[in-house]
Amino acid sequence: MTENYIQYASGYQKDNIDETDIAKAIADIQLMDDEHGAFWVSVITDDENVIEVNKDLTLSLVFEGQETKHRAKDWKEVSELYGLLLNEKFDEIAARVK
Repeated sequence: MTENYIQYASGYQKDNIDETDIAKAIADIQLMDDEHGAFWVSVITDDENVIEVNKDLTLSLVFEGQETKHRAKDWKEVSELYGLLLNEKFDEIAARVK
């Protein structure tokens, strides 16, 4: 099993997550203030692969040490990207955020 975790800017953290945890985080972030309105998910394979989303739908993605910025069109897109991350579809994520 691949190691993964979720962490909120407010400090909450959970290991070994699934898509239910992501759905909860997306619902939670929409209620947070701007200062704490972010969370990130990390999937650790040979490298640490991370997607961080802010309340304003801006994303920072880090794969193989390379950071990419992206603005999601809506929370559905955010959810889809996190689903791909949990399933280790890094190439598909990279193709979608170009």
